Amino acid sequence: MAETVEGKTYLPNDFGDRSGGIEGESARICEHLAAHALSQEDRRPRLVTGDDSIELSAGMVDVLRRVAEAMRQGMAVSVVPRHTVLSTQQAADMLGISRPTLVRMLEEGEIPFVRRRRHRRLYLSDVVEYRKRRRRVADEALSDIVADAQMFGEYDADPEEYREILRAVRHDG
Repeated sequence: MAETVEGKTYLPNDFGDRSGGIEGESARICEHLAAHALSQEDRRPRLVTGDDSIELSAGMVDVLRRVAEAMRQGMAVSVVPRHTVLSTQQAADMLGISRPTLVRMLEEGEIPFVRRRRHRRLYLSDVVEYRKRRRRVADEALSDIVADAQMFGEYDADPEEYREILRAVRHDG
Protein backbone atom coordinates (compact mmCIF):
# COMPACT_ATOMS: atom_id res chain seq x y z
CA MET A 1 0.00 0.00 0.00
CA ALA A 2 1.39 3.41 -0.97
CA GLU A 3 2.36 5.74 1.82
CA THR A 4 1.24 9.37 1.62
CA VAL A 5 4.38 11.47 1.53
CA GLU A 6 4.36 15.01 2.82
CA GLY A 7 6.88 17.65 1.86
CA LYS A 8 10.01 17.53 3.96
CA THR A 9 13.52 18.93 3.87
CA TYR A 10 16.37 16.63 4.84
CA LEU A 11 19.54 18.19 6.22
CA PRO A 12 22.89 16.43 5.98
CA ASN A 13 23.36 16.37 9.75
CA ASP A 14 19.96 14.64 10.22
CA PHE A 15 21.52 11.34 9.14
CA GLY A 16 24.65 9.31 9.45
CA ASP A 17 26.51 7.99 12.38
CA ARG A 18 29.02 9.64 14.66
CA SER A 19 31.94 8.38 12.57
CA GLY A 20 31.66 10.76 9.64
CA GLY A 21 27.98 11.60 9.32
CA ILE A 22 26.07 11.71 6.07
CA GLU A 23 28.91 13.36 4.16
CA GLY A 24 31.04 10.22 4.45
CA GLU A 25 28.11 7.90 3.81
CA SER A 26 26.97 10.02 0.85
CA ALA A 27 30.49 10.03 -0.59
CA ARG A 28 30.57 6.22 -0.47
CA ILE A 29 27.14 6.02 -2.16
CA CYS A 30 28.17 8.51 -4.87
CA GLU A 31 31.37 6.64 -5.59
CA HIS A 32 29.56 3.31 -5.70
CA LEU A 33 26.81 4.54 -8.04
CA ALA A 34 29.33 6.26 -10.31
CA ALA A 35 31.56 3.18 -10.42
CA HIS A 36 28.86 0.79 -11.58
CA ALA A 37 27.84 1.37 -15.17
CA LEU A 38 24.10 1.30 -15.75
CA SER A 39 24.52 0.14 -19.34
CA GLN A 40 24.86 -3.47 -18.23
CA GLU A 41 21.20 -4.52 -18.10
CA ASP A 42 22.02 -7.76 -16.27
CA ARG A 43 23.95 -5.91 -13.54
CA ARG A 44 21.52 -3.12 -12.64
CA PRO A 45 21.57 -1.79 -9.08
CA ARG A 46 19.09 -3.28 -6.66
CA LEU A 47 17.49 -2.01 -3.48
CA VAL A 48 17.71 -4.69 -0.81
CA THR A 49 15.47 -4.66 2.26
CA GLY A 50 15.74 -7.75 4.41
CA ASP A 51 15.13 -10.76 2.17
CA ASP A 52 13.49 -8.75 -0.62
CA SER A 53 15.13 -6.78 -3.39
CA ILE A 54 13.99 -4.81 -6.43
CA GLU A 55 15.84 -3.62 -9.49
CA LEU A 56 16.26 0.15 -9.72
CA SER A 57 15.68 2.03 -12.96
CA ALA A 58 18.40 4.26 -14.36
CA GLY A 59 16.25 7.27 -13.45
CA MET A 60 15.92 6.19 -9.82
CA VAL A 61 19.65 5.54 -9.57
CA ASP A 62 20.26 9.03 -10.96
CA VAL A 63 17.93 10.55 -8.34
CA LEU A 64 19.67 8.65 -5.54
CA ARG A 65 23.09 9.68 -6.86
CA ARG A 66 22.06 13.34 -7.00
CA VAL A 67 20.59 13.26 -3.48
CA ALA A 68 23.71 11.59 -2.12
CA GLU A 69 25.98 14.07 -3.94
CA ALA A 70 23.99 17.06 -2.69
CA MET A 71 24.16 15.80 0.89
CA ARG A 72 27.85 15.00 0.52
CA GLN A 73 28.34 18.67 -0.38
CA GLY A 74 26.45 19.70 2.75
CA MET A 75 23.27 20.71 0.94
CA ALA A 76 19.74 20.10 2.20
CA VAL A 77 17.40 18.05 0.00
CA SER A 78 13.66 18.76 -0.15
CA VAL A 79 10.94 16.37 -1.21
CA VAL A 80 7.79 18.24 -2.16
CA PRO A 81 4.52 17.24 -3.81
CA ARG A 82 4.01 18.42 -7.39
CA HIS A 83 0.85 20.26 -6.30
CA THR A 84 2.86 22.48 -3.94
CA VAL A 85 1.86 26.13 -4.23
CA LEU A 86 4.67 28.69 -4.51
CA SER A 87 4.77 32.42 -3.90
CA THR A 88 6.02 34.62 -6.71
CA GLN A 89 9.32 35.08 -4.85
CA GLN A 90 9.81 31.32 -4.43
CA ALA A 91 9.05 30.72 -8.11
CA ALA A 92 11.35 33.56 -9.19
CA ASP A 93 14.16 32.14 -7.03
CA MET A 94 13.62 28.70 -8.56
CA LEU A 95 13.81 30.13 -12.09
CA GLY A 96 16.76 32.38 -11.30
CA ILE A 97 14.92 35.59 -12.26
CA SER A 98 13.70 38.63 -10.36
CA ARG A 99 10.22 38.72 -8.87
CA PRO A 100 9.18 41.72 -11.03
CA THR A 101 10.29 39.84 -14.15
CA LEU A 102 8.24 36.82 -13.07
CA VAL A 103 5.19 39.00 -12.39
CA ARG A 104 5.48 40.49 -15.88
CA MET A 105 5.68 36.97 -17.36
CA LEU A 106 2.63 35.91 -15.36
CA GLU A 107 0.63 38.88 -16.60
CA GLU A 108 1.69 38.04 -20.19
CA GLY A 109 0.39 34.49 -19.71
CA GLU A 110 3.72 32.67 -19.96
CA ILE A 111 3.10 30.68 -16.77
CA PRO A 112 -0.31 29.86 -15.29
CA PHE A 113 -1.08 31.20 -11.83
CA VAL A 114 -3.96 31.61 -9.43
CA ARG A 115 -4.84 34.70 -7.52
CA ARG A 116 -5.57 34.35 -3.81
CA ARG A 117 -6.96 37.72 -2.82
CA ARG A 118 -4.20 40.11 -3.86
CA HIS A 119 -1.46 37.46 -4.08
CA ARG A 120 -0.41 35.47 -7.12
CA ARG A 121 0.39 31.80 -6.47
CA LEU A 122 1.96 29.26 -8.82
CA TYR A 123 1.89 25.48 -8.78
CA LEU A 124 5.31 23.84 -8.63
CA SER A 125 4.37 21.63 -11.59
CA ASP A 126 3.68 24.73 -13.74
CA VAL A 127 7.02 26.30 -12.80
CA VAL A 128 8.88 23.06 -13.57
CA GLU A 129 7.08 22.75 -16.92
CA TYR A 130 7.97 26.35 -17.82
CA ARG A 131 11.62 25.68 -16.95
CA LYS A 132 11.59 22.61 -19.23
CA ARG A 133 10.05 24.64 -22.07
CA ARG A 134 12.63 27.39 -21.60
CA ARG A 135 15.48 24.85 -21.72
CA ARG A 136 14.04 23.26 -24.87
CA VAL A 137 13.94 26.67 -26.57
CA ALA A 138 17.53 27.36 -25.47
CA ASP A 139 18.65 23.95 -26.75
CA GLU A 140 17.02 24.60 -30.11
CA ALA A 141 18.62 28.06 -30.33
CA LEU A 142 22.02 26.60 -29.53
CA SER A 143 21.53 23.89 -32.14
CA ASP A 144 20.68 26.55 -34.72
CA ILE A 145 23.78 28.56 -33.82
CA VAL A 146 26.01 25.51 -34.04
CA ALA A 147 24.41 24.44 -37.35
CA ASP A 148 24.95 27.92 -38.80
CA ALA A 149 28.55 27.97 -37.60
CA GLN A 150 29.12 24.53 -39.09
CA MET A 151 27.61 25.61 -42.37
CA PHE A 152 30.08 28.50 -42.51
CA GLY A 153 32.96 26.20 -41.59
CA GLU A 154 33.49 27.64 -38.12
CA TYR A 155 33.02 24.25 -36.46
CA ASP A 156 34.23 20.85 -37.44
CA ALA A 157 32.17 19.19 -34.71
CA ASP A 158 28.78 17.50 -34.86
CA PRO A 159 25.95 19.65 -33.37
CA GLU A 160 24.46 16.53 -31.77
CA GLU A 161 27.65 16.17 -29.73
CA TYR A 162 27.18 19.72 -28.40
CA ARG A 163 23.51 19.03 -27.64
CA GLU A 164 24.49 15.98 -25.58
CA ILE A 165 27.14 17.95 -23.70
CA LEU A 166 24.64 20.74 -23.03
CA ARG A 167 22.00 18.25 -21.82
CA ALA A 168 24.54 16.59 -19.51
CA VAL A 169 25.67 19.92 -18.05
CA ARG A 170 22.10 21.11 -17.52
CA HIS A 171 21.05 17.74 -16.11
CA ASP A 172 23.87 17.78 -13.55
CA GLY A 173 23.32 21.44 -12.68
